[in-house]
Amino acid sequence: MRYLVLACVVLGACKWTEFDDISDAAWVVSTQKPDNDSASWAVAIQRVQRSGGGGTLAVLGASEALYSEITFDGGGDDKPGGELNLAQTFAIGNVDVQPILIADPTLDQVALVTKSGAASIAVLSGAGGQLTIHSVFGPERPDAATYMIAPGLDGGAPQPAQTLVAQDDRVFGTFFGTPPNPQVKCKLVDGGVSVNARALGAVRLNAADTTDDVVVWGADGKLLIYDGGIFDGDRGGAACPDATPGDGDNTGTSAAPLAGPLAIPFMPETGSQILVFDHFAVLQGHTGNNAGFLALVDLATMQLVGTPHTETGLKTAALFELGGARFVLAGYPSNVVDGTIAGEVLVFPLDTATGIGGSPAATLHDAQPESNQAFGRGVTALPYNGTQVIAVAADNEVFTYFRIDPLYADARQGR
Repeated sequence: MRYLVLACVVLGACKWTEFDDISDAAWVVSTQKPDNDSASWAVAIQRVQRSGGGGTLAVLGASEALYSEITFDGGGDDKPGGELNLAQTFAIGNVDVQPILIADPTLDQVALVTKSGAASIAVLSGAGGQLTIHSVFGPERPDAATYMIAPGLDGGAPQPAQTLVAQDDRVFGTFFGTPPNPQVKCKLVDGGVSVNARALGAVRLNAADTTDDVVVWGADGKLLIYDGGIFDGDRGGAACPDATPGDGDNTGTSAAPLAGPLAIPFMPETGSQILVFDHFAVLQGHTGNNAGFLALVDLATMQLVGTPHTETGLKTAALFELGGARFVLAGYPSNVVDGTIAGEVLVFPLDTATGIGGSPAATLHDAQPESNQAFGRGVTALPYNGTQVIAVAADNEVFTYFRIDPLYADARQGR
């Protein structure tokens, strides 16, 4: 089913694209790459603004590392801006093919987690084109990252939302205030066996909790939950006691996990995701041979809910809420559409009792698919005018859907 019927190009006027008998089933704004040096703009997108009128998307460009934002007014008009050249500002010349770009759960900002030099990771956080660099010393590459509300360092007050970064079996705290020296880090183990993290998430299983625990999906497929104290390494947290006190290394070893392991029938690689809501998590994994995996897990019972999706080409995912209903946005950037390898996004219904539906509620792709368009290489739910709409990244283009019949009505004001 085709939904793309109207496209507004940033440098041109809107025009109708007619087909079949559903020529008014959707309204989508297509924002093309601004005039910049990025050879692959929109490798990843993420929401910035959480509420209020209009909406804001963060957009990454690769081959010339660029951060930019698209601001949508209440009527749906787009305005690209806030562009920042990461090479000139932070000496980051490029980003990964599938970079880690995550949204702050408490603020209108995002964080880009990327390699920045020998044995160093950069966490670039902020919004409005004003990013601040936070260095994490020790890891050479980010295998996974998550925002979390962390326990206080040395028993102090809880940290504001921070990022936890993983490389293999080590997790490293990112302290946005004054970072401790040496860098705190925690070695993840389960029964004495190292756990190599490939995706991270944050969860509160108890309503009374004021800080998060950490969900870890390992390279061996096992899913575990650790006490949030692993964020602080050996700096006062019983969850990750110092293996060698006084050695000046600040590397602790995690205590036994709070829950798990749950054996997931898929071994994820770097760039996989854990999308947490309430006490549930959507796991989205992929491998280098283009295998994909999508499943719902009840973190309170550590059980899979429903039948997982195991589909070739699944690369990205996001949660989407509409009224009281939830959906999973699943991106397949190499899927064939009308005989062309162009990519598409499937919108699957999600039910906490039965899992992720087998049939999509909607299928999104370009009405005029282009070869290697990579439609769906990034996907997010964009808070807009008090509701959510769907945004999709493609090669040098971002599609923002303000109406998809019958999924949701026009979210623009005065329309």
